[in-house]
Amino acid sequence: MKKIIFLAILVAIIIFSWMIFVPPSEDATEKFFVIEKGEGVNEISQHLKEQNFIKNKLFFETYVWLKKMQSDFKAGEHKLRQNMRVWEIVPVLTAISETNERDIKILEGWNNTEIANYLEQEGVVSKDIFLATADNYESGIKNYEFLGDRPAGATLEGYLFPDTYRIYREFPAEFLNGEDKEIAVAKHIIKKMLDNFDKKLSADLRAEIAKQKKNIFEILTMASIIEKEARGEDMAMAADIFWRRIDEGIALQSDATVNYATGKYETQPSLDDLKINSPYNTYKYRGLPEGPIGNPGLAAIRAAIYPKANDYWYFLHTKDGQTIYSRNFEEHKANKVKYLQ
Repeated sequence: MKKIIFLAILVAIIIFSWMIFVPPSEDATEKFFVIEKGEGVNEISQHLKEQNFIKNKLFFETYVWLKKMQSDFKAGEHKLRQNMRVWEIVPVLTAISETNERDIKILEGWNNTEIANYLEQEGVVSKDIFLATADNYESGIKNYEFLGDRPAGATLEGYLFPDTYRIYREFPAEFLNGEDKEIAVAKHIIKKMLDNFDKKLSADLRAEIAKQKKNIFEILTMASIIEKEARGEDMAMAADIFWRRIDEGIALQSDATVNYATGKYETQPSLDDLKINSPYNTYKYRGLPEGPIGNPGLAAIRAAIYPKANDYWYFLHTKDGQTIYSRNFEEHKANKVKYLQ
């Protein structure tokens, strides 16, 4: 029995040593390997295995655990070769390497055009290329389950999750895959945003949406309005008002949707603006508009899913940002005179 145990240990040591000290390939070409913010050892090892930098996840994770370096990995871009051994890879991944990276910050509520304008101003990608790629995401961007209920012809408006992202300053040539550089950059950024959305819209949130017999597209459409119309705790209050108005067949009368239709940024749209014949004019047409009017953050999405019950039917914002609620239209008219004139 002792001999069997000894042989088993010896075999385990040999296998472990082979996994640690023998590289998966003889390829000495330097390639970029990216660790995203928040990724742990398990995700890092999975990506290393997928890109053929290591032979086995378990042995890599065991080596990291033995070295007590689980929390030492640095987010950023690192250069690796497939002929590197595990003990050579780990020091590279635990060293800061940000020479070819920069941050971009996508604000909550920005619509796709605003994102495209920002990226063009930052010298990342042209506005037209980004919008064309977002409008035709099927061409080369992986499919996502959460896009399944999008109406035919809908863009990615609402799905480009607002956050701070790390991107390449100079896009690596090996990532182009024969594509135009700007198209490849646009796809890369859009994929980051969609991957982030996929993570942020948790299984619990998706289950609750299904439980309410709604779909993700409807929730995002409502959340995009809430993002523009309310802040903080008022988001859930506004969501309850809007959902009840839809249930009762009352127009949402959201100024934000009218601004989306006109392309303006008015605190109060003009009378002519309110008459515009657009599916986004929620003064003219009842129910939700045709689709999202921007890309909402997680707080707005949660508010749309978990509205806060209240007895109000109208609300407005004062010039100093205070939210004033009304229980009926007469009270709302009086508040308009009191706070907005």
